[in-house]
Amino acid sequence: MKFEKLNESNGKVSRVFLYGLITGVALLIVSNLFLTKAKYKVVDSAKLVNSTINYSSADLNVIAMYKNDGEKDELIKEVPKGYYDIDNERSYCKVPDSDNLIKDKITYDGREVNIKITQKGTKCYIYFIPAAANTLADLKLKSNTETDGCPTVDENGIATITGIEDTKKLICSSIDDYGETYYFRGQADNNWIKIGDTYWRIIRINGDGTIRLIYNGTNKEETAVIANVDFNEQSSDNKYVGFMFGKESPTTSYDTAHKNEEKSTILKTIENWYNNESTGQELKRYEQYLDGTTGFCNDRQINKNQSEWLTGDTKLGYDKNKTAYAPLNRFFDATGAQLLSSKPTFKCENKKRDLFTMSGNEQGYGNGALLYPIGLITADEVVYAGGYGMIQNNKYFLYSSQYYWTLSPNFYTEGSSVFVVHYKGNLRHSWVKAANNDIGVRPVINLKADTPFTNDGDGSKDKPFTVKLD
Repeated sequence: MKFEKLNESNGKVSRVFLYGLITGVALLIVSNLFLTKAKYKVVDSAKLVNSTINYSSADLNVIAMYKNDGEKDELIKEVPKGYYDIDNERSYCKVPDSDNLIKDKITYDGREVNIKITQKGTKCYIYFIPAAANTLADLKLKSNTETDGCPTVDENGIATITGIEDTKKLICSSIDDYGETYYFRGQADNNWIKIGDTYWRIIRINGDGTIRLIYNGTNKEETAVIANVDFNEQSSDNKYVGFMFGKESPTTSYDTAHKNEEKSTILKTIENWYNNESTGQELKRYEQYLDGTTGFCNDRQINKNQSEWLTGDTKLGYDKNKTAYAPLNRFFDATGAQLLSSKPTFKCENKKRDLFTMSGNEQGYGNGALLYPIGLITADEVVYAGGYGMIQNNKYFLYSSQYYWTLSPNFYTEGSSVFVVHYKGNLRHSWVKAANNDIGVRPVINLKADTPFTNDGDGSKDKPFTVKLD
């Protein structure tokens, strides 16, 4: 134990602070993850009215803590790892020369245990029991996840990534539109979540504390998609790179092409799945925990950083004009070869048009165009997770042995193209109307930061974090 001197200025009470370093979602995951170390702050000098009590070293032993996981009490010296509540029926303080057990002097807010000591020699006994349900912020993550080896990120939230990650189990940080975000990379295997009968993988903890998940199927042993469909059934206009697009056809301007008026084929597929009693109803039962303000970026900005990515690039972005979109420039060079260093970002440049949400957040981010809080992964999130250009990777957690769509536009040449995850794990482009209709859909959702979980998971495939349905 570490004892530190703490002086109270009001002279009324002295306090004992027991700090369990249980932080918010993101910070907990980053530390491994963030196995909590408790420290004591015990008063050794407290001013009471006009006199001062000086404790001897023997008087510092005023607390005993116990943990009970259902079998027997265990004397502990640290706040228990994982999430626990104080057993208010059994926890108490006892002052000298009295048989009274004082139970209203101990409070706990999930971060601090506060004990009001009203007399020298008071001894308190704290009993911890597992919480019936808890948020992901408070769960113990059993993992050997590393942070050493994470990509560098500049002050604008742009990472520099030079290849795949197929060996390490990383948890890294970057910046998104909401703040600091923490993402899984490589062979991460402690990011499993179960919602009803469906399994999901955590992509990242968003900057607002919400938890971004990608669908993994109903069988934990096999990654699945909800359907194989076209991104759009039409391809002959720039507008079809959109999750939604303008009604005008053919389009006559960039703005009319990329209005959010008509739903894409893939968006309709996701909505139908969500509403289907035999498929999406399991998720819909948990909709109280789905966040509708944190967005999915369909980045339709024109590529600005190169004068000409492809021969005849008009940078117009409508009708049949050849156009390269911004995501392309972050991963491939002017010849179509992968960059030596990719520059993914979690930020969405045009938040009013391209950040798909059900409603705006406090900052006014989001287009409010979605009927349901479901989207797709971006190519940037794939690269952050360990995918890369044309390099195959079957070892990172997003690998699925089949093609699936991202939400990131690529270019328009003979037709509209968006990025897909190749069945060998790397990024590729595909026409939005796929030749063989063989590209799958893996929905992405955001769980609210205060979503409750049962207390028996550790994030592994066999013991996933399980959302508790109240």
